[in-house]
Amino acid sequence: MVRNKQLWLIIAIFAIFLMLIFLVSGPSQGSNYGYFEGGVDPRSSRRFRNVIVHLDLKGAPPRVEYLIEFFKLLSKNYVDGVLIEYEDMFPYTDEIRNIRRETHYSESDIRRIIQAAEKYHLEVIPLIQSFGHLEFVLKKPKFMHLSEDIIDLNTICISDEKAINIVEQMILQIRRLHPNSTRIHIGSDEAYHVAEDRRCQKRMESERIGKSELKLKHIARIGKFAKEKGGFNVVFAWNDMFDKETEETIRNAKLNEYIVPVVWGYRTDVNEEGYFPDGLFDRIDNSFDRFYVASAYKGADGARQPFSNISRYLENQKSYVKLMELHPKPSQKVEGIFVTGWSRFNHFNALCELLPVSIPSLIVDLSYLNYQLTQNHAWKAMKDSLECENQKHLRGVLSEWTIHGCKFPGAEVFEIIMHEWKRHVDRRLLGRNDPTKSATSPLEVLNKLRDSLEPILYKSDIEEIFNQYLSDYHSIQRTTTP
Repeated sequence: MVRNKQLWLIIAIFAIFLMLIFLVSGPSQGSNYGYFEGGVDPRSSRRFRNVIVHLDLKGAPPRVEYLIEFFKLLSKNYVDGVLIEYEDMFPYTDEIRNIRRETHYSESDIRRIIQAAEKYHLEVIPLIQSFGHLEFVLKKPKFMHLSEDIIDLNTICISDEKAINIVEQMILQIRRLHPNSTRIHIGSDEAYHVAEDRRCQKRMESERIGKSELKLKHIARIGKFAKEKGGFNVVFAWNDMFDKETEETIRNAKLNEYIVPVVWGYRTDVNEEGYFPDGLFDRIDNSFDRFYVASAYKGADGARQPFSNISRYLENQKSYVKLMELHPKPSQKVEGIFVTGWSRFNHFNALCELLPVSIPSLIVDLSYLNYQLTQNHAWKAMKDSLECENQKHLRGVLSEWTIHGCKFPGAEVFEIIMHEWKRHVDRRLLGRNDPTKSATSPLEVLNKLRDSLEPILYKSDIEEIFNQYLSDYHSIQRTTTP
């Protein structure tokens, strides 16, 4: 009798243990996975109501046909719009026609892009650079004299009217081919050289202003032009050129009247002490009636990084949700988030992760932002959404090498780079050769990649990728004797 009671007690404890496991690991506990599974539209309930995905075209710009398929995927994942940073891919004309690259989008291509976005209910927000990151303009001999620094061609001289005229022409030409866009982004970040040239110094002496007033007046002037002459209702600008400025300086420059700031940060945890300037969100809250934040799904993990680190970018998204909790009053003014995907750190830098390689990362991030899923469930949602192979023995393993057989634009490119090419690079880093004589050689993998990229990218960009990957591979020093 005693033994029976002991047996029943063991069975009861075991049953409770199993129930606890189910409650902890089941989709409904601590997660909104059931909402994802049920196809519930999250737009009215998610933390960031307006979700915009950024496309950086200054490196490996996709063909229009690929963008159309990409837009379809974004729409399926409840994205509201695309922020398109055209750089030298836009078909500029007249006096600034030579800032476009040789292989660029035609006006017909731009119309097709906009039509596709409209078809999939995506707002198109064009982004132009208007302060820093103007290397693609300043590298041209015709405009080189408009650089604030004669060696680092990053920043325009904002005291030279000819430089301002170029920015204004860009805005007006963008407007002409985006007749229905109501919002524009004027960049204005990472202007590394301000008030260094004699032109700016002379202006500051004449107007009796300092460096802070000089740069804020410029951003406000471009914002005003984009609104009044360009006809855009909303003008976004990155925040870093005024994130340490006082509220008085911001208001005196009338920056708060013309732009909506976008606070960006791509570290895994943007809440680390000292990452954002002290008091930034209080100053933003007191100076502006609304603002956005910006995370990253690619292009923030190293200037030459070819491989996607999904968990790294997911942590960045999660840290922004935590940021909102840490700043409850300013967070009430946050209207949305830009999920950025950078192709290069700047115009002269090497390529970062390619767009097809980063799609699983983007879908994990969107799944999290849409439903606040746990990390496991965000990965599962990505694999379900992209119809990846369901390998039971790999369930719960959060690694890019478990992503196989998916159905998304450029899935073959993902597998070649993340599986085949990464294996060669990893073995090279470890100083090992492939264990079998029949293994595909590095050159064969890159030739395979070249063929897979043909329907996605332009020839010149494919050749750049081929040469960069091969060069980086051979630059790896072996650490052990094979």
